[in-house]
Amino acid sequence: MDEPQNLLFEDAESTTRRSALNVVHAAAESIASFQTSYFKGYRSMRALTYTSSIPMIAELMATQQFEQFECIFGHGGILSREAAQILAFQSVVLDKLAGAIVGVKGLPDEAREAVYRRVADGQMRFFVVKDAIAHAKIYLLEGDGGKRVIVGSANLSERAFSGRQAETLIVFDDDDTAWSHYVAQYEAVRDAATSRLPLTRLPLDRKSVRIEETPALIDAQSNPDGETLFVPPERAEETGYSVPEIAARVEAIAPVYRRGLAELKPDRQNRLRIRPRIVKQIVQIVHSREAEGAPPTYLSRSQAGFVHSGEEMSLDAKPEEVRSDAALWIRFFANYNNGFVGDVPRLQNDYFAFMCWFYMAPLMCDLRNAALRENAFSFDQPMFAVLYGSSNCGKTSLVEALMASMFSHPRIVETQNFTPAKLRALQQAYKRFPVVFDDVTRSRFSRYADEIVKDETIPYAEYPCFALSMNADARSFKPEIVKRCLMIYTRTALPGDNVAARRTLQRSVANIRDRLTTSLYREYLKRMVGLLDEVQENPGNHAQADGQTTESDALYLSSTILCGLFSENLPNGTSMPQWCAPMTLASYQERAFERPRLLLQSLLGPDRFDASRRPPEGCWNLSGSRVLVGVSAMEFTRMRADIPDWLLDDTASSSGQIALDRKLTEDFLRRRIRTPRRWFWQRR
Repeated sequence: MDEPQNLLFEDAESTTRRSALNVVHAAAESIASFQTSYFKGYRSMRALTYTSSIPMIAELMATQQFEQFECIFGHGGILSREAAQILAFQSVVLDKLAGAIVGVKGLPDEAREAVYRRVADGQMRFFVVKDAIAHAKIYLLEGDGGKRVIVGSANLSERAFSGRQAETLIVFDDDDTAWSHYVAQYEAVRDAATSRLPLTRLPLDRKSVRIEETPALIDAQSNPDGETLFVPPERAEETGYSVPEIAARVEAIAPVYRRGLAELKPDRQNRLRIRPRIVKQIVQIVHSREAEGAPPTYLSRSQAGFVHSGEEMSLDAKPEEVRSDAALWIRFFANYNNGFVGDVPRLQNDYFAFMCWFYMAPLMCDLRNAALRENAFSFDQPMFAVLYGSSNCGKTSLVEALMASMFSHPRIVETQNFTPAKLRALQQAYKRFPVVFDDVTRSRFSRYADEIVKDETIPYAEYPCFALSMNADARSFKPEIVKRCLMIYTRTALPGDNVAARRTLQRSVANIRDRLTTSLYREYLKRMVGLLDEVQENPGNHAQADGQTTESDALYLSSTILCGLFSENLPNGTSMPQWCAPMTLASYQERAFERPRLLLQSLLGPDRFDASRRPPEGCWNLSGSRVLVGVSAMEFTRMRADIPDWLLDDTASSSGQIALDRKLTEDFLRRRIRTPRRWFWQRR
């Protein structure tokens, strides 16, 4: 007979399923009715079951006298695949298991206490899958009587084992091949795809879930690297099924978790990383919003200071906490010296500039409103910042750390909300609270950014700034976008193959974020509010060395306050880091045009001059008030996009030639554009 075809498949959902479905060849010896005696006479039992009858498990634990009992719950209660329901399922099973042991009929109190002690001692263990659903039903029994494997369609429930429904069971006694195969399958699920399910004597209250007791969150709190929860993607062809009583309870509890996880999203592999700081965030959110109608996220000014989501935000800070926060930030920026490849000092300067802008974000509307009242130029108060560049350059970790230091936990808005209508709604709802989008796609930005960023009509007194992180190259943005935003671009990154350095960095960053308080930021706000009040009362008193006023330069005001705070709170023996220095917005707006400036400097080099009336590709010449640049028809559109639009003279541009305004181009390059002397000597 021909060998059966091995049907391979790719399954990114699970860490436990192989790339082929295994077939166990067996021969039937006899058929008998199931009796509970099939479980007797063995010292240990291991069970993997998709759905289960918790009372049956409790009775087995209490009556069969197993020295070791282990059970994996393969899911059974998930109605839709989302993190909130996975966590809710863990809590429901925990609750029902504890209640079922209490409810075993005829079990003396001392026997019940013995069961609890054996669970506490680790002799009886329970797991719940955190990966994709495990459909297998495997029961492994071992003891003086030998080894027994029971497999089939029957879940570990009274109904399935009663014979009242059509089920199949197959028994292998002392069969080394079967034992080895099914033990390996069982252990693959247990070791790679489960969270330990600790038992509690106190059932969870459906209306007041102790969210911190959820198994996955317990694991996350005990592990510095957190706990990874796999959230399988929806599949139309998989409808699944559930136990009604568990499903109903899951649906009752899931909304509590859903609120806590609202700002957390899986990565591209559908993995949800729950770190200890995220557990604290979830618990804080859930506990603060248990009552219906709790206030949404927002930040607003009040007479006493600020109101954050309905609660007064005190600006008083303990000096020792401010010192601790300053030291933690110095450690945070020092991490970029460990394994990052590229211009690390520039990366640190740029990220400090972003920190200055982000800390200033809740007060940016005040500066902008004042400028508009005076009919002044408002680009000194950019409402948008774009943090972009290579992957693995620390963009997300920087944003998360900043938000943790300002408001205790990050708030990231889903990227599908990056549309004009949604952003206008966020302007109204968030008031001063910064709106952060992480990993915005290039296509979404191209589709909506023009309308969003260029919209100068904001009908509110209080409105937020918007921060975006994205992977993009330096030529990705139009000049009208660049001049309205704080653009932070970096190619300095951690190499993807440096796994050890990345893990060390992740641990350090997570440790720093967990220890950050809001004290440094509250002290910053107190000083910044005082400075803005002084600027409004005494305009013109704040000037740079060149005489230009800085009272409307958000980056200068913010960096001055932050540098002062760091200087006052440096740890003993520590000198001021080079990245911590006052800066102006003008300097960063200039840097945003570094690439087109370098491009034009190269393109208009003396060795590229050509006296032809129509210079060939890659060459240039002068024609009165214009600079004519020869380009190929294929490069024409791309080249025009790379050059700032105000330099272009479209009246003289055509396919194969780009015309530039000579005077504006000279101002942009900060040099005169003349016919090279060498050309004259060559002509003579």
